[in-house]
Amino acid sequence: MFDSLFTLYCEACEVASRPSRLWVRAELEVASSRGIETHHYLECMNCGYRFKSCMEDHMEAVGDDEWRRCVDDSSTSAESPSTLR
Repeated sequence: MFDSLFTLYCEACEVASRPSRLWVRAELEVASSRGIETHHYLECMNCGYRFKSCMEDHMEAVGDDEWRRCVDDSSTSAESPSTLR
């Protein structure tokens, strides 16, 4: 069995017939009324779309404020997948 995170794709790139290339930028555990939930913050390497996934097959857009709070871009510049080719 595999993590449902790997079944996610960028809808804009899918419509444009581009391959989906998602980069997991952060993974946070958040306490909720149902218990601990894991929020994955992802970025499409093709178009730059930013979203989070907190349930299987559900994605929602992430605004700039939430992205800055939850994803630390300062430490990822040397580790960017685009530099690992």
